[in-house]
Amino acid sequence: MLQNRKRWLSRSDRFGTTCRMVALSFITILNVASLASAQSQETEAAGGQRWAVILVGLPGDESHADLFRETADAWQTWLTESCEIPREQVLRLPQRTQENEAAAPALTSDSIRTTLAELNKKLKPNDSLWVFTLGHGNYDGKQAWFHLAGKDPSAEDFGRWFSEIRCREQVLWLTQSNAGWFVKPLSRPGRIVIAATAADDESNETEFPHALATVVQSPATMLDTDQDDKVSVAELFAAVVREVTRRFQDDKRLPTEHAQLDDNGDGKGTEDLTPTTKTLETEKLDGAVARKTFVPMNKKETSFHDIRSKDCDDTGSYTRR
Repeated sequence: MLQNRKRWLSRSDRFGTTCRMVALSFITILNVASLASAQSQETEAAGGQRWAVILVGLPGDESHADLFRETADAWQTWLTESCEIPREQVLRLPQRTQENEAAAPALTSDSIRTTLAELNKKLKPNDSLWVFTLGHGNYDGKQAWFHLAGKDPSAEDFGRWFSEIRCREQVLWLTQSNAGWFVKPLSRPGRIVIAATAADDESNETEFPHALATVVQSPATMLDTDQDDKVSVAELFAAVVREVTRRFQDDKRLPTEHAQLDDNGDGKGTEDLTPTTKTLETEKLDGAVARKTFVPMNKKETSFHDIRSKDCDDTGSYTRR
C-alpha cells in the first residue's frame, strides 16, 4: 500500500513538473513572440526612407545671394553627410552653385507645387520628410508671402501643397521673415512646424536660418542636453533659439524674431518648450512630438564655421522689389 502511494506521488510530481515546464515554455513563447513583434514594428518604423527639400527664394541682391548659397550649402552638407540622407533624396531648389549661379532658373510657385506633388508619389507611410525654406517674406495685413520669381506663394498655398502629404514624420523649417503666419495653415497633429518668427510684426531679416546652419556643425554630444545619446528636434530647435539670442546679445541689438514650434496641431507655436507652470493633463503642449523625433546625426566633429547675416546688411531689413 505504501509502495503504491509512493509510486502515485512520484507520478504526480512528474505530472506537476511537466505542467510547470509546459507553462514556462508557453510563457517563453509568448514573450519571444511579443519581443519579435515589437522588434518587427520598430524595424518597420525605422525602415522608411528619409527625404529633404531645400527651397531657396529670391535673394534680392548679390550679397544675399552669396549668404543664401552659403547657408543652403551648409544645410545640404549636414543633411547628406552628418544625417547621411542619400544625395539624390535631398532636393534643393533651385539647384545652384557658385559656378551656375547665373544660369540656374529662379524658384517659382509652380516648381514647388510640382516638386511636392511628384515627391508625394514616392513617399511611403514610414518615410520621413524635412523641408527647409530660406529667403525673404512679408505680411500685407491679410496674407503672408514667400518671395519667389513670378507670383509669390502665400501661407495658404503652402497649406494646400502639403495637405496631401501623409508620411509618418514631417518636420518643416520655415526660416524666412514673417514665417510665423505660415504655422496655422500648415499645422496638423503630429507634424512639426518650426517658424523663425512669431505671427506678429516680425518682418526684419532673420538670423534663424544662419544660426541653424551654424548649430548643425556642432557635434551631436553638444546638442544632446538630456544625455540620452540622441538629439531630438526639440533639442536642436532649442539650440538654434539660444544661438539666435546670443547673436542679438553680442551685437547689442533688440531681438526682432521669436522662433515658434508647433506639433500639437492647434496652429499656435511655442518658443520655450519648457513648461513654466503646472498645466492640466488634458492640455496638449507643444514639444511632445519634437522630443520623440530624432535627428539622425552622427557624432563626428566637423569644421566649425559661424554663418552670419549681419555682414551683408547692416539694417537687418529687406524690402520686396
